[in-house]
Amino acid sequence: MNIAEVPFYSQKWNLSKWRELGFSSYEKAQYWEKSCCGVLCLKMALDAYLIRKGQEIAPSIAEIIKKGLELNAYTHALGWSHDGLIRLAESFGFTAKPFDNLKISELAESVRNNNLSIVSIKVAFNNNRTLKEKIFFWKKYGGHLALVIGVEEANGKIAGFYVHHTSIRQEYNWRGRFIALDDFIKGFTGRGLAVRDK
Repeated sequence: MNIAEVPFYSQKWNLSKWRELGFSSYEKAQYWEKSCCGVLCLKMALDAYLIRKGQEIAPSIAEIIKKGLELNAYTHALGWSHDGLIRLAESFGFTAKPFDNLKISELAESVRNNNLSIVSIKVAFNNNRTLKEKIFFWKKYGGHLALVIGVEEANGKIAGFYVHHTSIRQEYNWRGRFIALDDFIKGFTGRGLAVRDK
């Protein structure tokens, strides 16, 4: 078993504390609560590396969102782009590398090398596809992001991965949840980015 120590941040917020969260209004906090899985995954990864080095953690999620908007990392129509998250990671002094059609063996190797990977998935690794997705998308379609923090191997074979899965639904806020390989493959699009400390 190879699992990294990584802080977990829920996507379910106490919106009555919108000022303390760093937003200018309740409505802004409410909007970003629904649209922050990408930056939450990035903050978890950055904070894990910073904690390992005994350094102060990254800014608040509101500040990271503001920086991401300045870098054109987010659009209302498409959400957080992988390229945008890479630019955002670099703005905090880290590196990130995109991947497409990543093999499971390559993801496991990345975990073994102490990288944290943000992966594009179906929410909660649910592989149910909408009719629109079945008709228009030949690729597996994601829509949500999770952070891979570990891999489980048995007898030289990959058994599954450990993930931080954040959600606005409380029951889907999973800290270090083990996802068996078959379930992981069903929900994983093969796309994402590996975040590394320089």
